[in-house]
Amino acid sequence: MEKLPNKDIERMISFIKHEAEEKVKEIEIKAIQDYNTEKAFHVKCEMDKIEKECSIKRKNMEINKLKCVSDIINKYNLEYTKHKNDIIDNFFEKCIEQLKNVPLSEQLINKTFKLANDEVIAMVLPRDKKIVRKLKQNVEIREMSEECIGGIILISKDKKTIIDNSYVSRIDSVKKHYLNEIVKFIF
Repeated sequence: MEKLPNKDIERMISFIKHEAEEKVKEIEIKAIQDYNTEKAFHVKCEMDKIEKECSIKRKNMEINKLKCVSDIINKYNLEYTKHKNDIIDNFFEKCIEQLKNVPLSEQLINKTFKLANDEVIAMVLPRDKKIVRKLKQNVEIREMSEECIGGIILISKDKKTIIDNSYVSRIDSVKKHYLNEIVKFIF
């Protein structure tokens, strides 16, 4: 090989050195870009993971909040319903207390006997025996329990038919048929 002049060699060395430096810069830039890309990927993955965890926690908090609100509403509704029931029970208890002092009326006796045949036993409170005897002389009369608080019960002689027009059964009938209207009226 021919010997190149020193200047040519220096130029070649300078060119190769320059090319090597350019290549190093390219490699450094590429490494920085790769690092930044990888870093951005990992940051995004972590952010997505954190966002997902926060979303789950937010949903759980919302569910817990709704559950707490629902529990409070249910508790209130139960207390309100209990209070309403107490008022209604108190209303009927007062009705019963007042009915204890109400004597049997001729109208109730006559209407009850219209529902029965002739062969019946009348059950009334001791205080009401006279009025029944006055209106129905041929009827066997027996005393009813004080728990019935008044009214009249007719029992056929064969005990197959019972016409219960006691005050307790009338109150029970009112409860059964008109409770909703009573509740609407009171509340």
